[in-house]
Amino acid sequence: MLRTIGRTLDHKMKVSEYIGMLILIGIPYGIIGVVWTLTHTSHLSGIDSFWDQMISFLGSIVCWPVLTFADVTMT
Repeated sequence: MLRTIGRTLDHKMKVSEYIGMLILIGIPYGIIGVVWTLTHTSHLSGIDSFWDQMISFLGSIVCWPVLTFADVTMT
């Protein structure tokens, strides 16, 4: 088993393969973030400026795992 793990970790990847892997991981993360943010928009109603709302919306998409945990512990 350790030999298999060692061979897996020793595998060399090209930069393009790393970029592809990040895209494959980033797409589901982004979709889940957008869905979570669209269902939890109550915090945006108290913000007056459009740009502040936009930054808060994008921040919610990026930070949805932390906000999910904070939402569970604060209610």
